[in-house]
Amino acid sequence: MKNGIQFSEELLKLLSELPGVDFERLLESYNTPLPESIRINTLKTTPSECIEMLEENGFSLTKIPWTRYGYYVEPKDRIAETLEHMLGLVYMQGPVSMLVAEVLDVKHGDRVLDLCAAPGSKSTQIGQYLENSGALVANDISYERIKALSSNLQRCGVVNVIITLKDGRMFGRRYPDTFDKVLVDAPCSSLGIISRDWSIAKRWRGRISERMSRLQLGLITSGFDALKPGGTLVYATCTLHPLENEWVIDQLLERRSGKAKLLEIKIEGIKYSKPIVEWNGDFFHPEVSKCIRIYPYQSGAEGFFISKITKTWADYEA
Repeated sequence: MKNGIQFSEELLKLLSELPGVDFERLLESYNTPLPESIRINTLKTTPSECIEMLEENGFSLTKIPWTRYGYYVEPKDRIAETLEHMLGLVYMQGPVSMLVAEVLDVKHGDRVLDLCAAPGSKSTQIGQYLENSGALVANDISYERIKALSSNLQRCGVVNVIITLKDGRMFGRRYPDTFDKVLVDAPCSSLGIISRDWSIAKRWRGRISERMSRLQLGLITSGFDALKPGGTLVYATCTLHPLENEWVIDQLLERRSGKAKLLEIKIEGIKYSKPIVEWNGDFFHPEVSKCIRIYPYQSGAEGFFISKITKTWADYEA
């Protein structure tokens, strides 16, 4: 037990062996409550109008520097009860979670696939950036979770959306070369958000990440195959294990050799680390070095892994 959190021995060993990680700061960050943050939904209001309404109700907002419409909010125990939240003027979302859709860089008129969309944080953000132009396909495999997805999209005023209840691993076969942008915010072992749920630390075993990595590889491969040549795919997780992050990217590069290419990620206002380039004696593809890792003690919030991938035109120009 570390500062009240009960860690499995396997997890402590993993975290202590991650290259470049400040082990003690990481454990300390897991004991720090996550800040409350909101994204102002410009489909329904403007930042100035919304901030004025919230401040009149006693809230204090601080701009999150790495996202366009994100704000830390105090006090953090009342925002879910406000009319602004219920009407979809604001969406409660983690500050680093908001960064993922920023990296995707959605443009007006894009055709976008959110492969693992529920409960809708990033889908509503993508819909906001599309300004109800183009099209958004928001998919999830869980009927229970998709009800929340549908509710959140409706509450936020996203109307250019098709909600699908499918195994994300089928999209690449059925809809090849279709989407301008693809987001694979993959299900994962959640080692970047232990401060939200301490039970993750107690339950984690290596076999969980091994199982997850096979699913994640299937999802990213499907998402990549559904991507148009010249399009952009963002693969992200809120976990720290290399098997769920760098290994997945390495395997995609091997499976789609000559087609998949990593893009540099340039962001300001947040500290982040280089990816892990070697694990258990195996070296990953050199392109993997373009991914980024954000640890909880760097962000003051969630831990994330983010990669940005394009599909080259090489096989389509003949």
